Amino acid sequence: MGGKFCIYNQKQMLFAKDCSSMLNTLVVFLCISLVTGTASAAALGMVTDNASDEMRLFDAETGVVVASMIGSPGQINGDCALSEDESTGFSSNASRNISVFNFTDSASGKSVEFSSIDISNAGVDMSLSPDGRLLVSTGAGHIDEPLSIIDTEQQIEVATSAPFLDHTSAEFCDDGTLLLTTTFGTTFATPNDNAMYDARVNSDGELQLGGNRLSSGAQPNNGSCAPGSRAGVLLDREAGLTSFTLPGLNQAGFMTLQGGTAVAAVFNHFGDRLYVRTVDTIEAFDFNPVTGVMKADWVQSVSFSAEYFGIDQIAIDPQSGKLYVDGGQVLLILEPENGRQTGSVHAGDATGVCFAQRRPITPIQDTTLALAAP
Repeated sequence: MGGKFCIYNQKQMLFAKDCSSMLNTLVVFLCISLVTGTASAAALGMVTDNASDEMRLFDAETGVVVASMIGSPGQINGDCALSEDESTGFSSNASRNISVFNFTDSASGKSVEFSSIDISNAGVDMSLSPDGRLLVSTGAGHIDEPLSIIDTEQQIEVATSAPFLDHTSAEFCDDGTLLLTTTFGTTFATPNDNAMYDARVNSDGELQLGGNRLSSGAQPNNGSCAPGSRAGVLLDREAGLTSFTLPGLNQAGFMTLQGGTAVAAVFNHFGDRLYVRTVDTIEAFDFNPVTGVMKADWVQSVSFSAEYFGIDQIAIDPQSGKLYVDGGQVLLILEPENGRQTGSVHAGDATGVCFAQRRPITPIQDTTLALAAP
């Protein structure tokens, strides 16, 4: 049954034809519009809408929005993360808290609960640990704002860490390696550090740097790790795409993208295809997930997208392999083979998009994917 539900006190739910009738109640509530006939075995995705402060849950097979939920208000309704079992979603808003949505049998609309976690930084980029127990949030490059480390089960900030003066993005690899980017590093001395570092976070939220550094020379905007945690890419604000191998953050290759700032990147489930969202293009590459060698494939022009630090404005459906990309006022669905648009998801001012984490795939061996250097 379709309808509107008013959720309040984070636990209870009442059906009402008009939520405005409850405005005099001294509780904070959340209105959710559920679409008729949303039960599906397809993967669920999340997308944040910067225009309305809403987070939308959608059916990846049909593109139909299952639920639209208003989280805590903020400056930028930005990044998102979805647990492996699709039961819990997180979204950031650049207002020092993280919104949490618990989807209990969300496809049938039985229950959706909302809560908010106070954090010690602005809260823009987020990354969920491989086991789903920790969520790391960054302060969008603001000076003297530590990383916030959140226990997802307790839904509280359990630790903070400030290895650098600023933290522009954070991205977990599936082996637990945490990739951090910074503009200033540990000092304001010029030239700027403009680098990526590796780190690890223990179960108590304590962070320790791994001692390795990678820089393209330009200001970093984001990073992404290929399945298997043997290679990845650093994205910068001068259209640079730097690949590297792990452990050690050893540079493997470099390409200048046809678009501007490299905003975000995603790998397919096997790690042998890479897709990059720049401010005005989507660019595809063949990728060796062991050696980090890249080979350019297709390029598609898309509507302008702002270069928010770390926000993942591109994601891939783990079941179909289709791309979901911020297209300005809509979430685009693209074929991974050629970039052709096959559909869209209503998303307003789409920013972050995400799917549930999936268990990693063992990287293809060097001998089976020996890409020629570009």
